[in-house]
Amino acid sequence: MLLDKHHPPANGASRPTLCPYHAECLKAAVPVVDPEVLAAELLDDIDSFTTADEVNLFLGNLVRQLARKRIARRDAIALAYISQLILTSQTAMAREAESEKETENLRRYFPEHLDHFPDASSGEQRVPDNSAAACPQASRPANSGSDHERLAS
Repeated sequence: MLLDKHHPPANGASRPTLCPYHAECLKAAVPVVDPEVLAAELLDDIDSFTTADEVNLFLGNLVRQLARKRIARRDAIALAYISQLILTSQTAMAREAESEKETENLRRYFPEHLDHFPDASSGEQRVPDNSAAACPQASRPANSGSDHERLAS
């Protein structure tokens, strides 16, 4: 069939792609929703996306709009993916903040051993053995090198 010259192109296409019959079917299947109204309903009670609860609330609103066929499936998939990225970045930021807090606590409680506590980003922390200073009367294990020499002789 001939293309409907009055049908607006989909997804920014330069020319119409549907015939008049299928253009009318599409209009009937997908109701036209004002983008501002849709955005207001999706973002209802959401101040920012800084907590998992707010992202979860947004996803719930997104599912409602998709079930009512007020948002295109492709748009819903893109928004859900962006929400997943936000949740992932929130988790990473929380881990980073926890690591920085732990490093700061170590530096506060052990200021004399700052050189033994590398930056938290390295992931490895070594605490020096100060057991001799803490309890001088306790027995110490023999030097492993001298044990090896005794066994060899």
